[in-house]
Amino acid sequence: TWQRTLAGGRFWVVGFDVRHAQDALAGSDGAGVYASSDAGTTWTAASSSGLPSLDVRSLAFGLDGVAAGTNSGVAVSPDGITWHSAGLSGLSIAALAVAANTPQLTLIAGSDNGQLGNGYLFRGTASGTWTPLTDGLPSNAVVSSLSAGPIDQAVPHRPLLCATTKGLFRSGDSGNTWTASNGVPAALGVTVVGFSPLDPNLAYAGADAGGSTGGDLLRSTDGGQNFTPADSGLPSSSKNVESIGFEPTSPITLMVALDPPSAVAAVYTEVDTTAPTPPQLVPETPGAPVPKVVATAPPEPTPTPAHTVITAPAPQQSGALDALSTIFHWPVPLVYEVVFVLLILYGLIRWRQHYYVEGPP
Repeated sequence: TWQRTLAGGRFWVVGFDVRHAQDALAGSDGAGVYASSDAGTTWTAASSSGLPSLDVRSLAFGLDGVAAGTNSGVAVSPDGITWHSAGLSGLSIAALAVAANTPQLTLIAGSDNGQLGNGYLFRGTASGTWTPLTDGLPSNAVVSSLSAGPIDQAVPHRPLLCATTKGLFRSGDSGNTWTASNGVPAALGVTVVGFSPLDPNLAYAGADAGGSTGGDLLRSTDGGQNFTPADSGLPSSSKNVESIGFEPTSPITLMVALDPPSAVAAVYTEVDTTAPTPPQLVPETPGAPVPKVVATAPPEPTPTPAHTVITAPAPQQSGALDALSTIFHWPVPLVYEVVFVLLILYGLIRWRQHYYVEGPP
């Protein structure tokens, strides 16, 4: 059974804070972030002054803070109430995932619109430093969904899945390198992915068929390397999977939201009894806290020349050479040097004339 608790607008995303079971956030279309402290029963508008855009499309929850993907970059918050910009301005962030919690909150952000000249997938931190991720990913694509799984002894880094317009890709090294997932039909464009919160090897992928008849639900039991259909019980005519959710039961309880083109939207649930037994997870530890406010930028440094000319010291010379150097050293006016040379020549000529023509005394 369901009841409406937040009305008056369209909402793109909703999620629970991993640190507090009763705290939830919702991202709206043009009204910023709404927060609930009673598991979604009542909602209040969070501070929107620090959001770079009030169109909030994605959320990611870490152990030290929350991130929101907006229509113009990423915002971060320690509590989901007070926000400040964390970079990627000019990009519409369709998807966010937490790549790591330690030593600091590290995010993967995917864009599907905006200034895409530097790429469409990035890794960054709450401080606003971002690096484009390209190794193994196709060019000229955009991101529709991201997901990060938990970690265990065999999987020390959070596994990542990235659904793009040119295929589904996975990473096992925090996003440094990516490989294409196998078993995804070429005609099936995956639009949503999700890892089980209990197993880094169990993942699901859905396709909404772009509003047309079709779509499907796939499952992977090896961390996203290989997928097979997992659509038993879904309507045969249309399996337009728009979103995927989990209840952390064992076996895992899966929920998928369908939005078929000609029928009423519906939510389907499944207890996946054929899923492998989940392993023992390794608890993650918090890292550096996400600040409530942006640190004051240091004053701009005084510009310095791009090139500094250093004059080497003059070599030591003898006394006679010093005298000549002083006499002929530039920039003594050239006329003095010419007169000095002429005087020497005149003296030499007079001496020769006196000795050879007039004869010795």
